[in-house]
Amino acid sequence: MDTKGNLGTTAIAGSAIFSALAIVLSGASQAFGLNFPLIPYLQFDLGEVAIILAFFIFGPAPALVSSFVEFAGLEVYGQNLPVGPPLKLFALVSTVAGLWLGAKIAARGGGTTLLRLAGWTTVMGSAVRAVVMTVPNLYLIIYFYGFAAIEGYLKVPFSAIGIGLTDSNALLIILAFTALFNVIQLVAVMAVSSFVLRVPAISQIKIGGKLPWFAAVLKSGDPAIRPMR
Repeated sequence: MDTKGNLGTTAIAGSAIFSALAIVLSGASQAFGLNFPLIPYLQFDLGEVAIILAFFIFGPAPALVSSFVEFAGLEVYGQNLPVGPPLKLFALVSTVAGLWLGAKIAARGGGTTLLRLAGWTTVMGSAVRAVVMTVPNLYLIIYFYGFAAIEGYLKVPFSAIGIGLTDSNALLIILAFTALFNVIQLVAVMAVSSFVLRVPAISQIKIGGKLPWFAAVLKSGDPAIRPMR
């Protein structure tokens, strides 16, 4: 990002590449049927690996750009319309915000380590995502699908693990397990992303004459460092 806050050509190109990868991986996730067993309309998404890598390699702003491009791509391709793409955008934006907050915490007091950076970004990303996603999911349950329909639909999978849904507890239980799903999703994605970032060649590679964003943060301890231009 330049001094006026504009994305540079390298960051734009990186955002485009990772956005395309995210769309492809999202399609693969749907084809594989990676649904959350207890709440089958929730689906684990491999495409988020691309967004998370965009965050760590190019920075928060390019990751946000990639999130919006993926949203547009999912709309165009008609994946899980009409609620899928907007919910995915909510999830990605809240996740990037949480990752950014986690990076700021990890970098307090100077330089940090990849383990500390990954740990704090995972914790804060999961927390912010789980809290924020409760709002659109509440709307989805009550106003889009209908509470009675969702309760009836989910009684069988929850009864399989010994949880009985009733009119008095169903909403709280469904929202709690939806939050759990969001935490599991991000933890899994962060595990894969961290494995990639631990490859020595990744932290040393220079694109457009600059180190990856996460490598610069590890050295400087400054999460406000400019991403690749």
